[in-house]
Amino acid sequence: MYSLPTSCMILFFIFYRFHQILCASSEKEIGRCDALFQCGDVTAGFPFSGRNRPEVCGHPLLRLHCINNTTSLIISNQEFYVLKINKTSNTLTLARPDLLGSFCSSTFTKATLPPEMFELSPTYKSVNVFYVCDPFISYPSSSKCPEIGPISLSEKPEYHNTCRESFTINLPTSFLPEEKELNMTHLENALREGFEVKVNIDENACQECLSSHALCGFDQTFPSGVQCGPIYSPDADDIHRRCSASFSCGDQKDLMYPFWIPGREECGHPDFKLECNSSFAELRISSVKFRILEVNHESHFIRLSRSDYISNLCPLNPVNAPFEENVIPFAPGTEMLTIYYDCRAELSQSVSTYVGELSCHNDVRSYYVTRNLSSPLLIGVRGLINDFKGSCRRNVTIPASRPALDTLERTPTPDNLKKALEEGFELTFNEDCSLCIISGGACGYTQLSSRFVCYCEGWDHTDICDHLFWGNISCLHVSFARTTPFEKFCQFQIMF
Repeated sequence: MYSLPTSCMILFFIFYRFHQILCASSEKEIGRCDALFQCGDVTAGFPFSGRNRPEVCGHPLLRLHCINNTTSLIISNQEFYVLKINKTSNTLTLARPDLLGSFCSSTFTKATLPPEMFELSPTYKSVNVFYVCDPFISYPSSSKCPEIGPISLSEKPEYHNTCRESFTINLPTSFLPEEKELNMTHLENALREGFEVKVNIDENACQECLSSHALCGFDQTFPSGVQCGPIYSPDADDIHRRCSASFSCGDQKDLMYPFWIPGREECGHPDFKLECNSSFAELRISSVKFRILEVNHESHFIRLSRSDYISNLCPLNPVNAPFEENVIPFAPGTEMLTIYYDCRAELSQSVSTYVGELSCHNDVRSYYVTRNLSSPLLIGVRGLINDFKGSCRRNVTIPASRPALDTLERTPTPDNLKKALEEGFELTFNEDCSLCIISGGACGYTQLSSRFVCYCEGWDHTDICDHLFWGNISCLHVSFARTTPFEKFCQFQIMF
């Protein structure tokens, strides 16, 4: 039988009552839709979700992402930067990141906005971009790109018979594409400013929710329907039980934080939602999919590879995807492989051990660099790499394992390059999560303050479960017959 001194019992009671208040507050905050999405200068509520706004709070097509204080939206597998959200007019100002640099070096892809959701504002118009055109025909509002040849802009589809490729961009109505010579600087500036669309959502239904002091969200099964009513806020024990259990997705088992699937929103980081099918599990970062190849809990690593590079060295429209290392860091031995596509430069075969050539098309050269671009080993070819930036249409940086890249450097063949990409790269488990699990907690994420949280039985904490620190009071843990969190106290020591 154990007993505590009276002074310790008083301190214990104060701590216990204070903790109850914190827990009650935390339970009310979890899953609520009154929180706002915030990223850089962008703030959003209904009908958007993302970060501290759970998916149920917004339309499935309006999930916002935040990377390096830049807000983005994935629409029809195309990434758009969100430059501005005007709540009063219910409009967005969007810009395509792949069209923000030199237009001739941009990625030419077709991107369609679902008309039932997005309506182009009256001050903007759609303009056709025609390329791979007949070089012997003179086109109005045209210019010549070094690698593509003539391109032409028109509001009408009249050139579709003489140009093999085309896509659509959105420009201000003041932009006149029918001029004889296309002003590329004017075009590039207009694309950087973005374009405005109106979001077609029934705001009246949401206002009725708010006026009745309820929360406004969406029915995820029938996305067009607004949900009005209290949204279930699970208590800490519910979340602890749910997040303590692993789950399966595709061919992967025993998955946990930072990954999640619908129904486990509190158990994973918002950017690591998985898409499951019968063969594999994938996650989407920006507009790029990554496939989970292996999860090893004993060795504490996760191995991923880019889905578009599996069995394919030359995907149609490769793009960069920044990785959130603060959520789940790269394992030691991971380096960045950079591929430069559609280059004008022509190199000798022995220019460097760290630079190789890749053949994607018969008449176009592409190259790869097997070291981080900041590596001192590249000093001798720094000028060449700078030339790549100006002479190649696009470049993509992809994580890869150092051993696979060493093999590629020794034997620079397409098969070894393909193997390095298909084998993928490793990530280490989140250190905070490892400590949380050891202490008996379950890893998760709080939408309210956008941070990692350790769910314990009956309460949550930012770090671990079995050691509590409050002011200058320290608690040392010993075993008792019963092991609820507050029956683990054995001693209080006043620190002077």
